[in-house]
Amino acid sequence: MHKFNPEHLHRLDNEERLELFDPEKTLKQFGLKPGYKVLDVGTGAGFYLPYLSKMVGPEGKVYAIDSQPAAVEYAKNKVEKLCLQNVVVLQSEENKIPLPDKTIDFAYMAFVFHELTNPGEFLSELLRVLKPSGLIGIVEWKKEDRDKGPPKEEVPSEWELGLALEDVGIKVGRMVDLGKYCYGVYAMAPDPELEKKMNNPIKIPPAL
Repeated sequence: MHKFNPEHLHRLDNEERLELFDPEKTLKQFGLKPGYKVLDVGTGAGFYLPYLSKMVGPEGKVYAIDSQPAAVEYAKNKVEKLCLQNVVVLQSEENKIPLPDKTIDFAYMAFVFHELTNPGEFLSELLRVLKPSGLIGIVEWKKEDRDKGPPKEEVPSEWELGLALEDVGIKVGRMVDLGKYCYGVYAMAPDPELEKKMNNPIKIPPAL
């Protein structure tokens, strides 16, 4: 299993990555709205935090979590430097998110899923903090030969990732091609009470 080395955090926060992954364009695929409470899982160097902060606006909130103390410190420094007043950086454990139940509107994971030791356990914990019908955006490396990122054998295919989500009851909406290196999955947490009332599965809202 590929685990990111925190000594290389600076590599996650540079102009080349901005050109390769275009955070604003990527996040627009996932239906964020002003006022949302967002969870950035495995924030690392806080690469996406300025864009998440901007998209949810002053009425929204971004909770950035990471299990590596060095990453938490790095992200906190970035938040302070950029004066991102609606962003809070928190230390977490891999399968424990330090937030109350049903508080998150949108959970974002970029290049993190392949590092999970127990994906099912983590996803169950993620469902705990997501509101019913809460949205999920996951970005992962393509499972093919690349000149960047971890070996293809260490990352899930679109099918494998979708299956892992569905195994815990998460509804997969669509797959998104995000260019040469990565793909995205747009999904939704279940809402049993609403589905029971409607007698019909809920549908994922369109992205912006």
